[in-house]
Amino acid sequence: MAVAAALLANAVPALAAPAASPTRTVTALNSCGYDVAGASVNLRSGPGTRHASLGHLHRADSITVDKKTGGWYRVTTDGRSRSGIPAGTTGWVAERYLKPSVCMQLDN
Repeated sequence: MAVAAALLANAVPALAAPAASPTRTVTALNSCGYDVAGASVNLRSGPGTRHASLGHLHRADSITVDKKTGGWYRVTTDGRSRSGIPAGTTGWVAERYLKPSVCMQLDN
């Protein structure tokens, strides 16, 4: 019986341990949203200065942020921007030109 078990063990190749997946740091987005920090900020077609400008965002413009890639945030305009970018336009803004909104809790 021991001989049969040894033969069977040698006949079945050993299963390799699964390769470890690379560690990835995921940055959570601010739950209260973001505001435009610059007076006039380029909304770009992709995450980087090599991408075309779609227009300018201003401090008063309302945006929604849904993704971060490197130092760039993907944003969508909530309404028509002061410079005329249509509502619902999606583009990218450099991180340094956005600031996290502050949440407030009002007690009833």
